[in-house]
Amino acid sequence: MRENSSKKNNKPQVVERVTKKHYSLLTFVLLICIVELGISAFNNINKNIHYSSKIKGLENRRNEEAAKNEQLKSQIKNFNSEAILESITRNNLKMAGENEILVIIHKPKENIDENAEEEKDLKKKINDFLAPKVNLFITKDRQ
Repeated sequence: MRENSSKKNNKPQVVERVTKKHYSLLTFVLLICIVELGISAFNNINKNIHYSSKIKGLENRRNEEAAKNEQLKSQIKNFNSEAILESITRNNLKMAGENEILVIIHKPKENIDENAEEEKDLKKKINDFLAPKVNLFITKDRQ
């Protein structure tokens, strides 16, 4: 009889241990879920900040482009006048109008000659440096 009474007392203890294990497992799972929730919230906040800064940058660029567009539209209206078209074509095609003198200044040839001399000196230095090595190659091949 005593054995039966001890078995009856053991059952509640076993059930109590099992429920404690279940609660521990559930607590662990809940903690994992909370950590995942925190990580995803942090990532979403970072994305939100990143995208809002991108949006501000794009809005600034759009405003700059709109201002540039307005400036180009006003320039198109100004190009319709004959005097402006004439001045642009004279400047680009190097033409003179009535009662005007056209002066074209060429670059002096001294700069070109200096560059040519520097280039010749460089080629000579390269040849002087490589000539012994090339001769050594040629002599090895012949032997």
